[in-house]
Amino acid sequence: MITFLIVLTACLLNVQIAFEQMLGKTKKEVQILMKNHSEYSMNNFGISTNDNTLRYYNAQKDNTLIFYFDQAQKCKHIKLIDDIENLTSRTQELNQKYKKAGKKWTCNTNNTNVIIEIEQEDYNYSLNYHY
Repeated sequence: MITFLIVLTACLLNVQIAFEQMLGKTKKEVQILMKNHSEYSMNNFGISTNDNTLRYYNAQKDNTLIFYFDQAQKCKHIKLIDDIENLTSRTQELNQKYKKAGKKWTCNTNNTNVIIEIEQEDYNYSLNYHY
């Protein structure tokens, strides 16, 4: 019932889902929420059966979103991989939305402190959301 209400609220209000709100959700809840998030599509290519993950890519296929789940099927870590040319705008967005602490950003979601970190590579970067 709670999952239905979350999906209904997101659809009615046309609210973009913040990735940090997915932490702690079950795999099934994440699948339902992502199915209703039209920007992303499921990506089953190259998934290891040993990993407990869900992978999505956006419509332009320029970024990938990976959800990592624990043994209890609860989301414990989210990784967004994006093109390096978007890093400056993404950093500005993080600075506006979250509290910066050194090289990390923090926010409080569902009464839990969430940490957001950036890993920069030559051609892409990743945002990591975790507790």
